[in-house]
Amino acid sequence: MKKLYKPENEIELSLIKSIFESESIQYFVHNDHFGSLKIGPQIDLFNTKMVMVPEEQYAKASELLNDYLGNIQKEQTEVFQSEYSLMDKFRMLIEAVVFGWFIPGKKRRK
Repeated sequence: MKKLYKPENEIELSLIKSIFESESIQYFVHNDHFGSLKIGPQIDLFNTKMVMVPEEQYAKASELLNDYLGNIQKEQTEVFQSEYSLMDKFRMLIEAVVFGWFIPGKKRRK
């Protein structure tokens, strides 16, 4: 078995597992059930999950993983690059003017 990828969280691990299962790629997840425990000292050997695949399937698994990660990064940049429309900016301005007096912690002087 060859180390392939260290997933960021459980959701990402589940998606990677489903991709490999759909393509009939054998895999092993080091610390699959135990690695979720975040109690006590954080020791990478015990708390980090690692996806491992057989050497003969490493190239195909790596290609699938890179394709998945590339699509995720592209979607995230598209989401964060969205700009507010003119109507959204106008609405935020009106909300700030109309509701600006109601901000908690703001004290008015007499």
